[in-house]
This record gives sequence, structure tokens and C-alpha cells, in this order.
Amino acid sequence: MTKQQKTYTLQTNDSFLEQKKNQLLVAVYDNDYKAAEQIYYNILKYAEADSELNENSEKLLNQIQTIIEKFKPVLLKHSSRKFREYNNRLKTLILNSIKKSSDHIRHVDFQTWEIKIDIDDCQKNLLYKTAMTFQLTCGCSNFCRRCNEWALPKVRSHFSYKAILKILSHMADQQNDEISLYGASDPLDWTEGEKNISDILSCLKKISLEYSILTKVPKGKERLLEKLLGMNSSLAVSITSKNKARIKKIEQKIGNPISKQHDLDELLIRAGLDEDFVSIKPSITDGYGTEITPDGAFIIIPTFTSALYPFGHKKIRVTSTTNFFPVKKTGRKALLVDYFKPLEGYDLNKNRYHLDCLLDVQIESIILDNGADELTPPGMRSLKEYLYIFEKKARIQRKRMTPAVLKRLKKQFISKTAFKNLSTKNKAFYLKKINAHLNLCKKPDCLSSKLSAVSFFLGSISYYVQKNPIKIKIMRFLLKNEIKNNSGTYTDIVAHRHPEDLLTDPDIDSFNIFRYYVFCLLNKSSDSAISKFIKTHPSAFDPVADIFVQYS
Repeated sequence: MTKQQKTYTLQTNDSFLEQKKNQLLVAVYDNDYKAAEQIYYNILKYAEADSELNENSEKLLNQIQTIIEKFKPVLLKHSSRKFREYNNRLKTLILNSIKKSSDHIRHVDFQTWEIKIDIDDCQKNLLYKTAMTFQLTCGCSNFCRRCNEWALPKVRSHFSYKAILKILSHMADQQNDEISLYGASDPLDWTEGEKNISDILSCLKKISLEYSILTKVPKGKERLLEKLLGMNSSLAVSITSKNKARIKKIEQKIGNPISKQHDLDELLIRAGLDEDFVSIKPSITDGYGTEITPDGAFIIIPTFTSALYPFGHKKIRVTSTTNFFPVKKTGRKALLVDYFKPLEGYDLNKNRYHLDCLLDVQIESIILDNGADELTPPGMRSLKEYLYIFEKKARIQRKRMTPAVLKRLKKQFISKTAFKNLSTKNKAFYLKKINAHLNLCKKPDCLSSKLSAVSFFLGSISYYVQKNPIKIKIMRFLLKNEIKNNSGTYTDIVAHRHPEDLLTDPDIDSFNIFRYYVFCLLNKSSDSAISKFIKTHPSAFDPVADIFVQYS
């Protein structure tokens, strides 16, 4: 066991329905229709035993039903007659859940929500500090693909007005400076008596907390939108095929353009229906942090959008055992987070530190990252690009930039004081950052860091493979074409050379060799050389130097 695999301080275990969704996919991919039918029946029995489906459970059932629709012809052909009955029963159950919850819309008060999340004051403070999304309502009156949350149809519940103000106030108290007032919902759907979203925004003017709103403008809320625009609210309209004409009329009426998002024909797709469960797409989540909803509180980690994570992120419920909260990063700042490095966050005393390991969800992203430009949004660094920093051209360029780098570090650490006046900790940080840069300008140190990084990634994957057989099968299916092409190109080359030799050969693409070793681990084949390589180069992440290093 390598150092980065000793402990996990953030549990990322999947819920029952997540597990069953993945098992169902594997059975379908393997053409094991008897197993698929049994898994589907188990899902049905679980749902029927749940007297009141929560938001995430119903979302997962919708994903499962979408899988069934996608593969329905072959499933019906190879399953028993009972399969259609199971499908109809689950459809009816979901429809009844929609009717029951939307016919009796409730308001969740602060005390009820606090009891539901069941966390202590330290955890609550960190939740408020790292919150990036505050979902005022469960369910959406007009949901679309780009909500990226598989929003439930029809409004089910709201936070109470007092609960909203209290939570927003707590966020401000914890120096959280900006919050998105939407999620799998539309903020203009929120009401309580005569109050609407404008009342909340009016109160926000008294709190040092910026906000953003994204709305589809539900039918009947056109005047409310005009009122919000008159208040100079920080909002944008998400354009769908259903609201495009209505929004154009409002613009003509007020005589001014409205800030819009998703105003492209290819984005005007109903929620979830573009998920094919056979391909990997870019992430559509632009932040690390926490999310607060009427259903609870969650840590959000961006992922590629795929059968593994149709949301485009991993949603980890915050519970009484949660003792790590990722530092909040949204928008452009989130793009600068290298997803393949241990995350920075807070312990329960609000001390910032880096995990010494990768979360399972990060390892999954490394495995799924095929290096295609289409998967990487502008401003985000892919693993392929990261491995390039160890190449000769990058090393020489870094050496040329040394005066500018040293000047920047000097400005950062000693622009207002002398080196001798720095604290012992800051002196060490300053010197380590200088040495890290200088070492990466030297060929031997640069190549050593490269081997440490690759060893860290392969060690993490090797450990992950041992305990996630179902997810590994899903990823092997999603990557089958890349695996076939890579194997055909590199099998003979790899068979006769050591990993150290291949990974430092300037004439060979290191990323492709790395991918070959990843596939060996996924297939549990020819991995003795990989195991030896990992043991020979035990490594860890140094967050101060921002580099992977070998440890003794």
C-alpha cells in the first residue's frame, strides 16, 4: 500500500440506487439479460418499499428508466414477460410520486432541515463557508438538459422564507462571498404566501453576499422577471425550445436585451435525453464546494459526464461523519483546479490542508480522460497537458522564465518585509517554491518528478481496481475503442522495455504509454512490471512545491 492510499477522510460510497444503476448497466453491456431483469426487479422492490422518495432517489430512478428506454428493444426481446410489468410498475410509482409531492407542496423550515442533515456546529459552519449552490426549491416547472441535475418535473417543496434568510445570513457570517440561488430548480418558482424571489433578493442587499440566478422563466412569471430586471438583479435566462419565443417578446417589451445562456439549438434538449450511456462527454459542472437543498446538503466534485456520472459531478451527502470540506472554487477558478491532484479543503477546525490521496471520483476521472480536446473546457488542464510539463521543450522554457518566477515569488513573500522577518513556516514555503522551480529546470530532477507523478496515478488506480469491479467494467466498456487502438499500437513496444525507460524516452508519447498501463490495470493483465514500478518509485504530492515527489 502506497502512502497516498492509507486513509480516506471523505467517504464517497454510492447509494443503493447508484449501485443498482451501475450493476444494471454492466448486465446490459455484458448482454446478461437475465441478470438485468433481476437487478431491475430489485430496484422496483426497493422503490416500492420507500414510502416517500427523496429528490436524489427519484433522479436516479429517472436515470434508470432512461437506461431501460435506451436498451428497451433488446431487453424486451431477451427478458421474460415480467420485465414489461416491472417497467410499468416503476413508471406508475414515479408518476404517483410526482403527483403526491406536487399536489402537496411543503415548506421546509430551518429546524426541520437541521434535523435532517444531522451535523454539528463546526460542520454547519464549513458547509455555509463552502456553499456554492443554494437550491431554494425541489423540482422545476420547466426543466432542461443544461440544469445538469436531471431536475424533477413540477415543484415539490420550498425552503421557508425564514429558513432561506437564516441560511444566507450564516453564509455571510462564514465569509462566503457569493452564492448561486438555483440548482435542480428554477428560482422564480419559489413562493411563500405573497412572497417571491424578489423579496429574498431585497433582503440580500443588506447582507454582504453576492448572488447569481439562472432561470427558465416559468409560464406566468414574466412580470416577476420584469420586476427583477428593474431591480438590476444578477440574473441570466436559460434558453430552451419552450421559452425562446416568450423571452424574445419580453425583450421587445422592455426594449433591452436580457443576459442569456444556452441559446444554441444543440442545447435545447430536455433533461437527460441526450445521455446515451455509451460515450464520455465534458463535465457540465463548474465548481467544487457544497450544495444546500431542501433534501439535505452535499459535497460536489466535478466529473466527466458519462454513464458513470450522468450528472457531470459526484454528489456526496454531508453527514455527521463528514470531516473534510473542499475549498470552494467556482467558474474560472474551478477550471484551474487540477482534478488529478489531491484536493485542498478544511478540517473541522477550519485548518486548510491537502488530502494525501485521491478520492475515488478523481481516480475515475483519470481513467476516463482519453486526452481528447473535446473533453477539456478552455482554461482547464488535462492530464495529457500536465505530463507535457516534464518534456524538454517545457523544461527549457521554464528555465528561461526563472528571473520572472523568482521576481513573482519575491513579491509574494517579501515585498513588504525582509526574508529574516518571515515566520519559520513562510521561510520554508518560500525556499521550497524556489527550489521546486529550479529543480524542474534540471533534467534529472524533472524526469524524477515525472516518474513520481505517474507512479502516484498508477498506484491510485491499482488500489481502486481491487475494490470497484462493477465500475471498472463500465469504464472498460466506455473506453473499449481506445483500449483496442492503444493495445494494437504499444503492446510490442512495452513488452521489451521498462516503464522508466519508456516514460522518459523523448521520442515516445508519455501519455499514450501511461494510458497503456492504465488499461493493463483495468484488464488485470501484464501488471507485474507496473507493480514493480510503483514500488520502486513510492510517491506523494507536495502541495507547497505543487509537485509529486518520491518519498523514502
